[in-house]
Amino acid sequence: MPEKNGQSDPSSPTDLDTLESKLASAHARRAAKIGPDKRDDNSLLGMAWRLSTELLVSVLVGMFLGLGIDTLLGTKPWGFFLGLGFGIAAGFMSVFRTADAMNAKSAHLPIGDKVPEPDDED
Repeated sequence: MPEKNGQSDPSSPTDLDTLESKLASAHARRAAKIGPDKRDDNSLLGMAWRLSTELLVSVLVGMFLGLGIDTLLGTKPWGFFLGLGFGIAAGFMSVFRTADAMNAKSAHLPIGDKVPEPDDED
């Protein structure tokens, strides 16, 4: 009995192999069209922008939460300073965590002593 939404016989392995090869070629064409510089943005400016944004946002969130606590409890300026301190601490933790992730992502790149020396036969 034929199924409602499909063929009555199951797909043969050759149909699946054909589909897989078509998908692989489409992925390859898309990767070639996008280019290597568009797929993964690890530029120094992009990294610096991301880290500075994370630090700034963390400090601002902590500062405004401290101001909110000051307003609710009437403890000016102690909530502000406490929130600012927690924001700075959270910002640095976030920056270090992100920097470690970026470092682990680019660990395969040779730096420092790991760079191979060119063979000079002068």
